[in-house]
Amino acid sequence: MAKVLLIKGSDILRLQPLFPILWKIGESYNFAMTPPLGIMAIASVLRNKGHEVGIIDLREIELKKQSLKEEIEKHSPEIVGISAITTEAPSLHTIARLVKEVDKKTFVIAGGPHASSFTQKVLSDPNIDCVVIGEGEETAHDLVDAIVRKRDLGEVRGIAYRKNGGVLLTPARPYIDDLDALPFPAWDLVDLDFYGRYRSMASVGLRKYMTLFTSRACPYRCIYCHNLFGKNYRTRSPENVLQEMEILVKDHGIEEFEILDDIFNLDIPRAHAICDLIIKKKLRIGFSFPNALRGDRLPFDLLRKFKDAGLNFTSIAVETASPRLQKLIKKNLNLDKIREAIRELHKLRVFTRGFFMLGFPTETREEMLSTIRFAIESELPSAMFFIVTPFEGTEMEEQFHEKIQEKSYSFAGYDYFTAPFNLSQENTKDVQRLQRYAVFRFNASPWRLYQIVSTFPRKHHLYVYALGVMKTFFIRKAERNILHGKNTPHQG
Repeated sequence: MAKVLLIKGSDILRLQPLFPILWKIGESYNFAMTPPLGIMAIASVLRNKGHEVGIIDLREIELKKQSLKEEIEKHSPEIVGISAITTEAPSLHTIARLVKEVDKKTFVIAGGPHASSFTQKVLSDPNIDCVVIGEGEETAHDLVDAIVRKRDLGEVRGIAYRKNGGVLLTPARPYIDDLDALPFPAWDLVDLDFYGRYRSMASVGLRKYMTLFTSRACPYRCIYCHNLFGKNYRTRSPENVLQEMEILVKDHGIEEFEILDDIFNLDIPRAHAICDLIIKKKLRIGFSFPNALRGDRLPFDLLRKFKDAGLNFTSIAVETASPRLQKLIKKNLNLDKIREAIRELHKLRVFTRGFFMLGFPTETREEMLSTIRFAIESELPSAMFFIVTPFEGTEMEEQFHEKIQEKSYSFAGYDYFTAPFNLSQENTKDVQRLQRYAVFRFNASPWRLYQIVSTFPRKHHLYVYALGVMKTFFIRKAERNILHGKNTPHQG
């Protein structure tokens, strides 16, 4: 058996030094973070196999101003797994370096969305020995077993590692079909109260909550999607989902849930069944969908059931209001049904946030303006406007590779608002101006301000939302200038 330490990456130190005064004012509300559900799930699988497992969340270490190196030394692990999303990419390499400084014999594994999307770049770091690609539970178990037993890593499916001066990718691992067979995440290895003190993915204020997945994968083929869970839609049974919820409520004092599925409402009867069980069990909870719904699959009876079961927040990913671009990006949303769903959510008084993207391949100024008009004219109280990001390994990156300069993949200062990419027909500075215009025009409406105040779930935390809007409009511009400089964005 092995001593395994799992570490969640962070981008907090990247942002914090830029505006120290603002960070001191309401520090708890400047960071958005969620429990590290992926490594908690892997920890549970490894622990069930007899391994000794610990978890460190680098975000917590940084906020408490503790030494990560000292924390690693306390665990004295034989194997370290590091999970990071793309905005946390620099911390991935910092962690790996510190692990090797503590003990160069420690085997370092990188996993999560960034390592799966940028495998070759991650493995160019000599401090990282191996990458887990895609779903991690079964792969992590097999990989740890191979390391302990000194078996050939080539026998482990779903990984990449250096061999003979190059990078070897082993055959892909089949996706996990029976999600009910997986153990529940190792909630006891993290401080659940800690995450309730910071903003989460859902704009509902601060509260004690937990994230969960009830399904994996999405059968749609949007060309910008990183496709971590594949295209074969797999679900947990409604009974299994409710069992997890009940344990968290009764044993851990959880008040709310954030459902992180790619597309919770693909199976509409199953969505009804989960809500029916919540109501039948009289589970007095709130829940939200930060990114889990497809907006043109929301009939009114389902929205009514969501509301009755405790829904207080949802996001609707529109992306673009251009029918041409909807076809190009293969999302193929029915925009009329999206408008209807937004209207019904407004009637139900569910706080709803729209997601929009600017800078799609071949996108024109008029198409960007049509997307902005869609958002402004909608009954959405909240919206976010992102710069399109061509992740490595996605169909978008493959189709438009010649327009993506290699220097664009610098992850210092990277985030989804200021991403240094531009695949549109317009000048990069114009795209950035349109993004700021969208944020300003959308939030300048007195009607919208009234809707925010009247539907926000926790009115005493409205300033959390206000700070987020201010940061998007004012601070993101400064971050772009400071971190990317004049010449970094691709001048399309």
